[in-house]
Amino acid sequence: MITLIGQIFGCLLIAGGIGVVVGWLLRNLSASLLTQQFTEVTATLRVKEQMLEKARYELNVQTAAMQLLEKKMIESEELSQSTQQELASRNDRLLALQEELSLRSQKLTVLEAEDASARRRASEPDSVTAAAQAEEVQRLHLTSQAAQQTLASNEQERHHLQRRIVELEADVSETDLLRARLKELEPAQGRVHWLEVQLSDREAEHRAALHRLDSQLAERDRRIDTLEHFQEQLKEQKASPTEWETKYARALTQHEAQIVTLQNQLATQDTLQARLRLDEQLLHERDAQIHALQRQVQELEKQQQLTSQVKLAEEKQEEQTRLQKRPAKVQAPTKTKADKEAVAPRQTNQNGSQLSLQIEQTKAAKNVQKDDLSKIHGIGPAFARSLNKMGLYTFVQIARWKPEDIDEIAKKLYTAPDRIKRGKWIDEAKREHYRKYGEQL
Repeated sequence: MITLIGQIFGCLLIAGGIGVVVGWLLRNLSASLLTQQFTEVTATLRVKEQMLEKARYELNVQTAAMQLLEKKMIESEELSQSTQQELASRNDRLLALQEELSLRSQKLTVLEAEDASARRRASEPDSVTAAAQAEEVQRLHLTSQAAQQTLASNEQERHHLQRRIVELEADVSETDLLRARLKELEPAQGRVHWLEVQLSDREAEHRAALHRLDSQLAERDRRIDTLEHFQEQLKEQKASPTEWETKYARALTQHEAQIVTLQNQLATQDTLQARLRLDEQLLHERDAQIHALQRQVQELEKQQQLTSQVKLAEEKQEEQTRLQKRPAKVQAPTKTKADKEAVAPRQTNQNGSQLSLQIEQTKAAKNVQKDDLSKIHGIGPAFARSLNKMGLYTFVQIARWKPEDIDEIAKKLYTAPDRIKRGKWIDEAKREHYRKYGEQL
C-alpha cells in the first residue's frame, strides 16, 4: 500500500514537472516567435505605409505639376491666339505700309523728275520764271525730305514688326513643347492611378494578415491560461501543511489588523457623532437666535410703523395749529414776549441750567406743538427719538443751546460735541424755525 502511494506520488511529481516544462516552453518560445513575427509584420506594414505615403505625396506633386502645366498650356493657347491675331493685324498693316511705301516711292520718282525738269528750266536764261522755279524747287525739296522721313519711320516699324513676329513664333514653339509635355504626362497619370489601386489592395492584405495574427495571439493566450490553470492545480496538490499554517497565520494577522482598523474607525465615528451633536446644538442655538432676531426685527418694524403714524399725526397736528395761528399772526409777537417774561424768572430759580428749563417748558407745552427735528442736517430719526425722550421737541429749544448744553447733550447721545458744532445744529434749528413759523430767533 505504501509503495503504491509512493508510486502515485512519484507519477504526480513527474506529471507536474512535465507540465511546468511544457508551460515554460509554450510561454517563452511560442510567445517569442509570435512576438518576433508580429514585430516583423508591423515593421513591414510601417515600411509599406511609409511607401504608400511617399507615393501619395509624389502623386500629389505630379497632379499639382500637371495642373500647373494645364494652366500654362491654357495661358499659352490664349497667348498664341492673341499673338496670331496680332500677327495677322501686323501683317495687314505691313502690307498696307508696303503699298504706301510703293506709292511714296512712285511719288518720289515723280517729284525727282519734276525737280530735274525744274532744274533744266532754271538753267535756261529766264529771269521772270527764276523766282517761281526756285520756290517750286524748294517746295519739292521739302516734300522729298518729308517722304524720306516717312520711309525711314516705315522701315523702323517694319523691323519692329518682324522682331515681334519672331517673338510670337517663339511663344508658339513653347506652347507646342507644353502640349508635347502634357501628352507625355498622360500615361504617367494612368500609372499613378494603377499604383493607388495596388497600394489599396496591399493595404487590405496587410489588414487581413494583422487580423489573422491577432486571432493567433488570442488563441495562444487562451492556451497559456489553460496551462497556467493546470500548473496552479498541481502546485496546490503539492502544497505542504506548513504552507497552510503560514496562510492561516497570515489570515489571522490580516483579521487582527482589520479588527484594529475597524476599532479605529468606530472611535473616529464616535468622535464624529459627538461633533455632529455639538454642531446640531449650535445649529439649534443659532436657529433660536435667528428667531429672536426675527421677532426683534418685526417689533422694530412695528415701532417704525408706529413712529411713522405718530409723525403723520404730528404733521396733521402741526397743520391744524398752523391753520389756527394764521388769523392770530398779529398777536404772536406779543404772546412770545409774554412767554419770554414768564420764562425768565424760572431760569433764575433752577441754578441757571438752560437745559432743565427747556425740558420743563416742553413738558408743559408737549401737547401744544412739536417740530420734525430730523429736518436739521446731522440729526437722523434715531437722534430725533433720543432728543424727544430727553424732552426736546422744538427748533427753539435747540436754537437756545449753550456750550455746556451741547456737551451734556453729546454725552447723552453718545457722540462728540464737535459733531454738533460741525453740523451747525443751532443755526439749522434757527433756519428751520424761521422757515416754518416766519419768526427770527
